[in-house]
Amino acid sequence: MKHITIIFFLLISIGFSQSLTNSQLDKIKKELTESSEIITAPEVELEKFDFDPDAVTLTSKKSINVEEDFFGYDYFRKDYKIYDNIPTPSNYVLGPGDNITISMWGESNMQTSLTLNKNGSIFYGDIGFINLSNKTIKDAEILLKEKLSSIYSTLKDENNSTSLSIEVGKLKSINIFFTGNIANPGINLIHPFSDIFSAISQAGGINRNGSLRTVQLIRAGKVINTVDFYSFFMEGNNTFSNIKLIDGDIIHIPSVNKRVFISGSVNRSSNFELLNNESLSKVLFYASGLTSDASSDIKITQIIPFEDRTSNDNARSSITMNLKDKDSIILNNGDSIYIKSISLVDLDVEVYGKVKSPGPYPAFNTTLKNVLDVAGGFDDPTFRQSIREDEIIILRPDSNQFYSKEIKISYKDADQFKLEPNDKIFVYEDINYRNSFTYRIQGEVFKPGTYPFKAGGTTVQEALTLAGGITELSSERNISIKQDFTYLDDDGNQISTSEVINNVSLDFEIGINSVITLSPFENVVRVIGNVYNPGLITYQKGKKLPRYIELAGGHKPNSIKRKVYIKRANGNIEQSGRITLGLGKNIYPGDTIYVPLNENPQDFDITSFISDISTTLANIAAILLIVDNQTD
Repeated sequence: MKHITIIFFLLISIGFSQSLTNSQLDKIKKELTESSEIITAPEVELEKFDFDPDAVTLTSKKSINVEEDFFGYDYFRKDYKIYDNIPTPSNYVLGPGDNITISMWGESNMQTSLTLNKNGSIFYGDIGFINLSNKTIKDAEILLKEKLSSIYSTLKDENNSTSLSIEVGKLKSINIFFTGNIANPGINLIHPFSDIFSAISQAGGINRNGSLRTVQLIRAGKVINTVDFYSFFMEGNNTFSNIKLIDGDIIHIPSVNKRVFISGSVNRSSNFELLNNESLSKVLFYASGLTSDASSDIKITQIIPFEDRTSNDNARSSITMNLKDKDSIILNNGDSIYIKSISLVDLDVEVYGKVKSPGPYPAFNTTLKNVLDVAGGFDDPTFRQSIREDEIIILRPDSNQFYSKEIKISYKDADQFKLEPNDKIFVYEDINYRNSFTYRIQGEVFKPGTYPFKAGGTTVQEALTLAGGITELSSERNISIKQDFTYLDDDGNQISTSEVINNVSLDFEIGINSVITLSPFENVVRVIGNVYNPGLITYQKGKKLPRYIELAGGHKPNSIKRKVYIKRANGNIEQSGRITLGLGKNIYPGDTIYVPLNENPQDFDITSFISDISTTLANIAAILLIVDNQTD
């Protein structure tokens, strides 16, 4: 298993979009040959849910809570808003609290607003009370024309007529009684235009013990309608809006009689309420059908009804059935149905190595040539020259032996070789085709440019000779070389960098892709760090290191004199010397002198101390010598 893990992470790090080197292919083939396990790419999770009611854990990324996932109840959990500008239905029945506007125009013009009192009547001057209770808008207009014609005779005059209409202004709310499993049982004030659905929403919705399949509308002591909301939720069949609620209606929400839970390879996993005669077929319909990878096998965990139990120890049972019997499977309250998914089948082969698109390919009824041609490279004349097409290796699992069988095929015979699932195909690179190596030389040479890298190696001196030698503006001390360097990090990953080589000599053999640079001659020396006047100093032939520090203003306090170092023009680093402090150190044009600062000046610097003592003693000796001469 360790080998398989190594190979898997190697493939992941390299990626199928890149070609593998021959050594990597050999390593993978060796691991595969020595292992009886089969490498498979990570499978993509296709199931939306994968829940087994009898399992301890849930295997989906999104866990399912069987006790909380109930279908349909959220339809009523919306904020229900009624706007005053909704047109009044023609069959709307007036009642106490309604505000109406009476308009007349024509021979007579008048408009007035009146509110129906608790008896459903309005009071009109010169006529008295007119009862409009339980009348539709149309019936109320006919009655008012009759009553008001005693005052406005033109209401009945066809030649010089006056028209009359009624508009409902502020509406009364109606009192609806809610019983059973409702969020807010008892009397609720409901908008008068409401139907059963909107009334339940205004009352806070049905709680999860309530039935969505047998909601009853009771009027005058009789059930006048029973609503099955599943028909509306699943198919959009509205069978309830044709019955308008009136004041005093009762909406009763019975308890759920039967509920089952379905999960697995279905499009909607949830708890569904069932009527007594509904089978598994209906449950699948409410679950929006099966997913594309659903199996025909189903598992049903049943709760045995009280009357059929011999004891509580066998109150549950589990059976496996086939979906072909879905129409005849009648479920019990509390049953859980799990639709299995089809098992994975090995259908692919894998292509590794020197092809344009390595990776998995279908293996059904195909040949090696078909797969290689699709993987790409064999029809590209240039790319094909980089392929070792006479040594294509196939590893095939073999039940008769411990290791996989290794088969060697030439591309010209690939059309006759039929592939099988789990074959591993290795296409190797012809290393000779890509071996066109070079190096580059630039800067102060007579023939800068890119040169071919030759077998047997090339020294710096030979490269300079091929480039015509060094110009008068540079020297051997100004040579720097940058070369590719490859190493493994702590995780075993191969890292390639290009870095400058220190201490290069003329007999040094350069590598592939090396860059030789001849820097121009600089007639200055650079002093940086803890000095009073850092910067460029004019080169003075024969002057030593201390002189250039002196020309830069000398050491500032807390300089670490024993750690002064020189970076030569070619990148080499030289220390000044812990004892001599660079007294004999030659300086050349283009050099850089670094004077470091002591970040912790409280630390005792023995070298600086000795240097200071030596300087002090030398000064005292010089003074004494002068005094002695003057005395003489």
